[in-house]
Amino acid sequence: MLDVDPSKLRKGLLSESWYVDLADYVIDLQWSPSAARLAAVSVEGAVFLIEDLGDSATFKMIGSHVGGANSVSWRRDGAKFATAGHDGLVKVWDGTSGTPIRSLEAGNAWVTKALYSPRCNVLATAAGRQLKLFSDDHKVIYDSPDHPSTIADIAWNPRGPGIAAAANRGVTLHLSAAGGEPRRFRWKGSSLVLKWSPDARHLATGRQDAALHYCSIATGKSAQISGYATKVQLLDWDAGGRYLATGGGSSIVLWDCGGDGPMGGQPTQLEARSGKLTQIAFQPDGPLLASTDADGFVFLWEPAKHDQAIGGVLLSSAASCLRWIHGKRLAIGQEDGTVVVFGVET
Repeated sequence: MLDVDPSKLRKGLLSESWYVDLADYVIDLQWSPSAARLAAVSVEGAVFLIEDLGDSATFKMIGSHVGGANSVSWRRDGAKFATAGHDGLVKVWDGTSGTPIRSLEAGNAWVTKALYSPRCNVLATAAGRQLKLFSDDHKVIYDSPDHPSTIADIAWNPRGPGIAAAANRGVTLHLSAAGGEPRRFRWKGSSLVLKWSPDARHLATGRQDAALHYCSIATGKSAQISGYATKVQLLDWDAGGRYLATGGGSSIVLWDCGGDGPMGGQPTQLEARSGKLTQIAFQPDGPLLASTDADGFVFLWEPAKHDQAIGGVLLSSAASCLRWIHGKRLAIGQEDGTVVVFGVET
């Protein structure tokens, strides 16, 4: 049963465009830059290319990773995308036909993530304790020193050079492939996920010990905020960089990061149901925040105005990934293998 007032939900805010059934848990899903296609990978390792036809879609399985897959990332021009697998490989695929182009050795039996830069055609891979950068012709141009533990997450600087890697005992900022010593931000505990603020001034990490860590790039000063119900695996910034949405339990904990950051302030709690959150994602160019929970609901919020959900629908199963494109469409991958796309009224 909904724990929200149905009269507060705007009818038609979420309208289903199409869905397809990939028949396996969707572990990651990404739009192409043009929004003409989506690439998806399943927990068993299958790689899919989906053609978005507007009010319908077609899809094909184009290959696989032995043992499973973890992530997918498009090159900035949409000509290629890369997938990371449990087989120690990062595979590069043609973005139009889905034809395999190259398999890259990432250096470990389990590749956590493959991620193209938003500003150039460099591909980053995280496998075990190693971060590697590959040029567009698939040559290794940077191979990091070992991190303190297995890398949990990586993220490119949204405004300049460098890529950050989260592991045990903090975050390492690798400044460039051309050289330079990595910069280390050290603190105790294990980070699980990291997000840059849109202005690249701050990094936030969600932690294994049910805490949020917030760090200033300029000064290196950081702060830890504890008190979450579970480990913090969900983070996202709004487009303006003022609000940081976090999830570690059934509530979205929203921090106002205007000024000096969240320390000393009280967060806003957004909660529509008692089910554990599975995904959160801000509109990339608007005020809306999408969330999903373990009971299969998806809700839309406008947190800068109020703390009540403004739209919601029930999915066929719990969401495993949530991706906006151009702020007007929302793709959701689900545990039962369904990929559904909603149009969002703006």
